[in-house]
Amino acid sequence: MTQNPLSPGGTGDSFADWMLGFPNDASRSNPATWWGGYGTYWHFFVQDDFKVTDRLTLNLGLRYEYTPFLNGYKGQVATFDPKQAKPIIVASESDQINLSAQPAATIGYQLYQNLIQTSHQAGLPYSIVSPDTHQFAPRFGLAWRPFGQSTVLRGGYGMFYEAENTDQRLNFNFLPFSLSETVNADQNVVPTRTTANFFLGAPFGSAVTNANWSPSPTRMRVGYDQHWNFGIQRQLPRMMVIEVDYVGTKGSFLQSGDAINFPAAGPGNIQARRPYPLFGTMSYNTEDASSTYHALQAKLEKRLSGGVWFLLSGTFSKSITSANAPAAGGNYAWQKALTNFDVPVIFATSFGYELPFGKGKRVMGSAGRFGNGLIGGWQLQGIINFRSGVPYTPVISRDVTNTGIGGQLPNRIASGSLANRSLNLYFDKNAFVVPAAYTFGNSGGDILRGDYNGAVNLSLFKQFAVTERSRLQFRAEAFNLPNAAYFNTPNATVDVAAGGRITSTSNVPRQIQFALKYIF
Repeated sequence: MTQNPLSPGGTGDSFADWMLGFPNDASRSNPATWWGGYGTYWHFFVQDDFKVTDRLTLNLGLRYEYTPFLNGYKGQVATFDPKQAKPIIVASESDQINLSAQPAATIGYQLYQNLIQTSHQAGLPYSIVSPDTHQFAPRFGLAWRPFGQSTVLRGGYGMFYEAENTDQRLNFNFLPFSLSETVNADQNVVPTRTTANFFLGAPFGSAVTNANWSPSPTRMRVGYDQHWNFGIQRQLPRMMVIEVDYVGTKGSFLQSGDAINFPAAGPGNIQARRPYPLFGTMSYNTEDASSTYHALQAKLEKRLSGGVWFLLSGTFSKSITSANAPAAGGNYAWQKALTNFDVPVIFATSFGYELPFGKGKRVMGSAGRFGNGLIGGWQLQGIINFRSGVPYTPVISRDVTNTGIGGQLPNRIASGSLANRSLNLYFDKNAFVVPAAYTFGNSGGDILRGDYNGAVNLSLFKQFAVTERSRLQFRAEAFNLPNAAYFNTPNATVDVAAGGRITSTSNVPRQIQFALKYIF
């Protein structure tokens, strides 16, 4: 606004605009009141333990769960059926919508009433989504000692259904209950839209165009997870136990979102090319994502003896997900990739050690009361963790496809790894190129991995007897004792100067604290 229209170069400053109270644009949306869902769940199960022999025990069970998709509070759930003359279908047990559910519902209804019908009129249930009646969930477990008392084989399998969250399908993010509008200031004129009165008194809803919203499908499966494991546990000498397990998980019909209103890649106005140009971004709140997890888990535990205990554990795993990914190819593109929380290697240890000083110990075992009070009874404890870094996805900064989809993928022509990584260049940007105009890139999701992470935390403490029933405890604790720095993933945008740079750490600097606790 402070730019000279006749000489734009070198004139104007956005901070000066702000000081004068001349925004470039402003957005407003309706204030949300209550939303969510309600319903009645019925769960039935039978389960029993069978001691086949004195060395083999089986646990068998079967559940049947009736967990319907919830009814929206005051009818706040809707679907979109483009085959119908009135494609917006809002939950109602009559021919009228409950417009008292949200303050802006009346405005939304006035704007779209020629496209709205109720679920009653459309012959759909009040919940919009028909209930899923396939929710059988078996259970199986075993404990077997084939080699005597010191070794146990354990295994199990189970299915576990996930009731829907009320922050997705039932989050009121659909017409006519949720509205937002954005107004841009006119350029190269004497500004009239100020922070004091940017909308110039126009009522809310007067600038709504191409609303974004998230309808629900009419048929879905309830999400469920399958968990299984098999492992061996063995008692060792010196009060130690070792355990090795294979653990697997498969998630099916998990909550997700499926985009339906991005245009095909190509030239021309984005809005005019959308499948449903009356609306903006649309995404069905679905249950069709999936995930898998496989892990080898091992631990060695020494129970307290001789003043020492410890627990060593390690995990080697892989976590994969499959879901709708418009950045990989548009509305109906799917991507199978590592999850963004995949951590293939984890090592953790915790330990405690009673220091061998003081009366009855190896060092100064004959110490007197004063000497023992000074050096005896100290204990050292620690937790040490190291894990792999999490994966990240290289992206481009531009809308090459001209679809309005953010985070589009580049073409991958090399691995992207660097032999000598630095904070200024953590991956090889030259391994990725911007695709040709109106095409999607062939690179994948979560194909590169960030820095590993570690933590070394130690504590030293001692308890002093004050009376028979009270003690005074002194503690000195250090977090990130080596003061090591571990880093977050880099800027993953490959076609900007800042791409490949790391600008933040994933942990905190060393912290030391002292505490005095009176226990009575």
